[in-house]
Amino acid sequence: MASRDLTEEDPNSNILSYREFLVPRGEQPKRLDIYLSKNCLGFTRSRVQRLLEEKLVTINDIYPASSHKVRGGDRIRVLIPPPRSQTAQPENIRLEILYEDEDLIVISKPPGLVVHPAPGHSSGTLVNGLLFHFQSQGDEQKKGEPEEDEEAERPLRAGLVHRLDQDTSGVMVVGKTESVVLDLMNQFKDRSVSKKYLALVKGILPKKRGEINAPIGRSTHDRKKFTVRQDGKPSVTRYRVLETYHENYSLLEVTLLTGRTHQIRVHFRYLGFPLLGDAVYGSKGTENKNFPRQMLHAWKLSFQHPSSNSKMEFEAPLPPDFVSALERLTPSLPSAPRI
Repeated sequence: MASRDLTEEDPNSNILSYREFLVPRGEQPKRLDIYLSKNCLGFTRSRVQRLLEEKLVTINDIYPASSHKVRGGDRIRVLIPPPRSQTAQPENIRLEILYEDEDLIVISKPPGLVVHPAPGHSSGTLVNGLLFHFQSQGDEQKKGEPEEDEEAERPLRAGLVHRLDQDTSGVMVVGKTESVVLDLMNQFKDRSVSKKYLALVKGILPKKRGEINAPIGRSTHDRKKFTVRQDGKPSVTRYRVLETYHENYSLLEVTLLTGRTHQIRVHFRYLGFPLLGDAVYGSKGTENKNFPRQMLHAWKLSFQHPSSNSKMEFEAPLPPDFVSALERLTPSLPSAPRI
């Protein structure tokens, strides 16, 4: 049984777990609920059946019934909600909403906001704010239109499909229902989502365009850090130089082809061009004091809408601290491009 845990962004996530299983060739046909319970998840059969009822399981991208027969070569994907004891509480936190409909919400995360609860950050996170926002929408619905059919899909507690570091700003998409989250997660996994960042790094890169293909794994010296290592996960980052500055800095447009934890920060540290303001992977010089946080912004995000199949494209404006940092610099050319 080949198994992968696809919740790779953060090992301490208490929001959602996404598992994928490939049924071995030659496997004898067996009921799906029994197969998942005994061979894959170790859950009770009734819990597996609840996952199936809530459309949290697909086989070959189709929602199956509990009685579906599993066969060799089938690809099973499972979205597992957290235990209720780990569910975050709603909090009234201001959200900068770029777009919202009944399926998803796109927000611009400010720097300094933690995405989800974790040790040391049990409240005041993006997830807490999203829960309050979704709850408020539910309350408004109850005041007006009749309640939805009991068979309709219930809202998620928090449908994160990707994450940003605390000090990284920018655009994020959040699903509102399990099926939308599963669809978006598949898009991220299949690399059909386009993610572009703006990064301000130390040094002048020798090439205007480039690709960094270097595997990333955990540091053997500090489990909270990551590094380039031969036995790491395949990791690919592309970049384009937008501007260089007399202060020996470069502004880059960065495109992620994979989504490893701290990927951009690790890759540019590896090249010898660390992000300015990065207290973990950056240089230890005094110049970092001039930058309030790592100069990394999730600039653009595009994906296919799970319901309409239309292409969705979003751009998060630069936050004030990033704008201020650029305004203090002197471009190498007479005029810098406008972001």
